[in-house]
Amino acid sequence: MKSFGTELAPDVRVYSLVGENTSHLVVRNGRSVLIDCHSASMDRWLDRHSLPHPEWILHTHVQPEHCREGGRFPDARIVVHAELAELASNRDAYERRAHTVWDHPEDWPVTLGQEAYGIAGSTTVLPPDRPLKVGGTFREGDRLNWQDMVFEVVALPGHGRHAVGFALDLGGKPLALFSGDLLQHPGRLVNFYDLEINYGGTVLGALPAALRELAGRPVRQWFPATGPVIADGPGEALALAKAIEDYQQSLAWQSGTFQPAAEPDYPKIGRYRQLNRGIYQLDNFGNCILLIDDEGRGLMFDPGPCDYESPDRRANFINDLALFERECGLRTIDLALITHVHGDHYDMAPVLRERYPGCRVGAWDLVARVVEAPWDYPYPALLPWYNLGFDHVAMDVVLSEEEPFFWHDIAIRSLHLPGHCYCHGGYLLTFKGMRLAVTGDTIQSRGGSDGLSFFTGNHSVPDDWSGVLKTYRRLCAETVDLNLGGHGSHFTACGAMYAETLRRIEHAQPYLRRLVPGGDLVTACLRPGWPRWPVQAGVAVGAAASPRHE
Repeated sequence: MKSFGTELAPDVRVYSLVGENTSHLVVRNGRSVLIDCHSASMDRWLDRHSLPHPEWILHTHVQPEHCREGGRFPDARIVVHAELAELASNRDAYERRAHTVWDHPEDWPVTLGQEAYGIAGSTTVLPPDRPLKVGGTFREGDRLNWQDMVFEVVALPGHGRHAVGFALDLGGKPLALFSGDLLQHPGRLVNFYDLEINYGGTVLGALPAALRELAGRPVRQWFPATGPVIADGPGEALALAKAIEDYQQSLAWQSGTFQPAAEPDYPKIGRYRQLNRGIYQLDNFGNCILLIDDEGRGLMFDPGPCDYESPDRRANFINDLALFERECGLRTIDLALITHVHGDHYDMAPVLRERYPGCRVGAWDLVARVVEAPWDYPYPALLPWYNLGFDHVAMDVVLSEEEPFFWHDIAIRSLHLPGHCYCHGGYLLTFKGMRLAVTGDTIQSRGGSDGLSFFTGNHSVPDDWSGVLKTYRRLCAETVDLNLGGHGSHFTACGAMYAETLRRIEHAQPYLRRLVPGGDLVTACLRPGWPRWPVQAGVAVGAAASPRHE
């Protein structure tokens, strides 16, 4: 760790301790205030440098890496945002609210999965390693008076929920801005995962306006919670705002050579569309895709109608199956394959097993492991969140990537298709003369090309190996007639769509890299302590073969 001293005014000095993160001690008249505390040895560091122990400890946000004072400063008054007092100080209350199920599915369009301390059942907000003895709270706009100085609480829509900064003022003269993790030198975002606001959404779009507003304050020196002191805070904030806007603008780029294929008026079978002979897809934003061969045998992909608000969902699903049996020659469904780990894609698997006792359920290896033991993984929207009376689905078959698996005489190849989440597979097969790609939620399109998007809450990294860039490069190598995605999405002219999307992603990715330190998207997107899946050259670290491969 390195320490730096900055003189702000006569007898006003800031001592900054820079390590993995950064803390700042404001000293005046032999007394001090500490802004954040990233080191459990802060008391010893102060003693070694003959600096006064703090009277106050103010936190720009409550994160384990910034709240390590524990009980080391018993005389200090620890002050946090009012909405974060429970997170900072009451571990029992935190644990009760952090482990949730989806009790009110009707709230989904409003909250998009946001909960008190997580997103869609995944805990994303973590408490300090040791609870803090909170002695006071503040809210945005409050002015905290200490000696003859004022710390104004400034809202910062960045690192975590209710993140703030402190604008320091002496006698009406602005001296400094303690800017939390809004940015770090040289004008980069600290990370993406703490920009999450809901399931797949971030505050990235709101940051340019916030950065420009802060840059308009008459103070140049910014003291961040990560990285060294920023000598020209406004300049770096404006540069970051421009870089974010350049990235957002890059998402709209198109080659001008692509036109999506027109969608035919497919016939309907109950709640399903018949996309070709023997190929049916649920048309109510659900995820069920059903293939029926000439012998009346069925293969279903993603048995999840995604209608959690309906008390009749189970009965409706059974009625769908009965309709196929009456009108489409279905005799049995003997195989169901799952594309990815979100519970809305396989919650009806037990119903298939009940109705068709010979039905086997399976998935690509990595997906299968999470579906069987979701409690071991910190991902959003896993089956336990849905409060359905069961919390996992056992796998009968586990598919190896790129190795043929046979459904009767039809070869199916499983692929890794990250982008919507990392633990996401897809399936390639030829059925009744048509080449199909089943792509789950990574490709949800009705023919239009995609841009580069990243879903940090779903543990997807928009790099070359663990995001959609890998997905589209892989699919461009295939000749696909019909792409069947999640939630009723489908399209033809697949090769042209894949190629245009690949061009758009490759155009936008360099702009995205400019937003984070060293262009390192993996570190920026993966929350510390989460499982590290493969991130280079497609090598599956830890993805050992299952003994039940077929």
